Amino acid sequence: KAVELGGMRITTTLDLELQEKAQEIVTSEIKKVENYHITNGASVVLDPQTGEILAMVGSKNYDDPDYEGKFNVVTQGLRQPGSAIKPVTYVTAFKEGYTPSYMLIDTLTSFPGGTGQPDYIPTNYDGKEHGPMQLRYALGNSINIAAVKMLAKVGIKDMLTVAFDLGISTLEPTKENLSRLGLSVTLGGGEVRMIELASAYSAFANSGLRAEPIAILKVTDKDGNVLEELKPIPGKRVLSEAEAFLISHILSDNSAREMTFGLSSLLKIANRQVAVKTGTTNDKRDNWAIGWTPQVLVAVWVGNNDNTSMKQVASGVSGATPIWRQTILEALKKLPVEEFKAPSGIVTAEVDTVSGYRAHDGFPQRTEYFIQGTEPVGEDPIHKKLKLCRAQGKLATPVDIARGDYDEKEYFIFKESDPFASGNDLNRWQKGIDDWLSKQQDPRYHPPTEYCSTTDQLHIVFESPGDRSQVGSNFTVKLRPVSTSDIKEVKVFINGQEKKVFNSRPYEFDVTLSDGTYTIKAEAKDEQNHDGSSEIKIGVNVPWDYTKPTVTPKPTSTPTSFPTPPPTATPGL
Repeated sequence: KAVELGGMRITTTLDLELQEKAQEIVTSEIKKVENYHITNGASVVLDPQTGEILAMVGSKNYDDPDYEGKFNVVTQGLRQPGSAIKPVTYVTAFKEGYTPSYMLIDTLTSFPGGTGQPDYIPTNYDGKEHGPMQLRYALGNSINIAAVKMLAKVGIKDMLTVAFDLGISTLEPTKENLSRLGLSVTLGGGEVRMIELASAYSAFANSGLRAEPIAILKVTDKDGNVLEELKPIPGKRVLSEAEAFLISHILSDNSAREMTFGLSSLLKIANRQVAVKTGTTNDKRDNWAIGWTPQVLVAVWVGNNDNTSMKQVASGVSGATPIWRQTILEALKKLPVEEFKAPSGIVTAEVDTVSGYRAHDGFPQRTEYFIQGTEPVGEDPIHKKLKLCRAQGKLATPVDIARGDYDEKEYFIFKESDPFASGNDLNRWQKGIDDWLSKQQDPRYHPPTEYCSTTDQLHIVFESPGDRSQVGSNFTVKLRPVSTSDIKEVKVFINGQEKKVFNSRPYEFDVTLSDGTYTIKAEAKDEQNHDGSSEIKIGVNVPWDYTKPTVTPKPTSTPTSFPTPPPTATPGL
């Protein structure tokens, strides 16, 4: 009716200058790659805090009929996202307690394909196996096998639930979707709408809040009367602030993607902290780049409307990435620098660069962010110092260790359980790891598994007092016999006299001795009749090597002798 009476005035969310620039970028960049059979592109720019669509380019040329230019890929197209869906898998993992330092082992692995289906064996974009990779680097470098393992751990239903909560309607965890979508969904095996994928990513940019995309702010009639006006709608909480921060921080970490993209790729925006994720389907029908700051998000797709494959496209180099880079630079021109700030509930810890457990033993370490309460605890079972007996280079026995006859060496022990195996089923994950390990030259990947043979089957350690120590009159003798079998008897002698006999733990007793030096000897026998003995020397209130001084008797004084005088002559009468 309003149209019949003179028309309406519609105020949109579009930034006209940015809209025109975005269209120009898509058109010019697609023209450069048409020889590679890349004939179309689309982009959308969102304000992640409000959901406002600042620019939308549905195709390279709306008026070109050759490839259905009026078809809006952003809102109408159903396209496979490739690796651009991986952040959904990993944020699901964060919801379930996994951390950025969690180690996944990227080795060729066979996964069950389902009833009547062949095994599923994913490969990486570069065709290589990368071995141990912490989650931060697996996501940053977009490693396929690691992503499939991560999905296997969290479960397809949980991942689809998170995707649906993020606004991706085509990935609702319905019975139909759960039956048709397998592990390949984490590599982009399910179709999505571009606007919904961009909106899902906006939750990463907006601290876990997702605002519905909007394009119209107000509608008035010819007289200026407001017919409709959008009221600001607060975003829906779909992720915790901490979960959103971890995804944004990882995907803005230039060093975390260095292995795949290098340090100077088109993904790096100078003087800005910009998170970005690329994606390419394995048949090269779809290529994506989605990047964001807290203030703006840009999503770009390139491909062909007829769904044919592109001849050549490289994630992070060609296709969508150049369009994304130019567009986000335009969008950021008028915006101040703003970084992703760690919210409350995020803590840091030093972790081992290989295992992801707490830093230890002076091994290389790095700082990682964690949702409070998920920091790694306990002993590192992966990156270890093993005790090897000196003579044979095998694992030291308890007796070798008790004697101190061992060296410590650095090793890695890589073990993974297969979530699809039960009972005596083959652990396919471990088989993939073992096959990879067999090709590694680094000796640290090959820890010994056999123990040294030794003729000394029983050894006794004096835990107190220490050998060659000085103690007070009252002290405790504490022994630790070490054997390959159970201890049957322990006898203790002090200066040759039997003082105590033990037939069970604890092997300790209190002693009171007078001042002096003593030899304490322990003898033990185990259930296999192995004998062992050990002795120490101590001093009670004197040094252990104290020697009582010898008293030299003083010589007896000899009286001085005088000569006997001659007899005096008797005078005459």
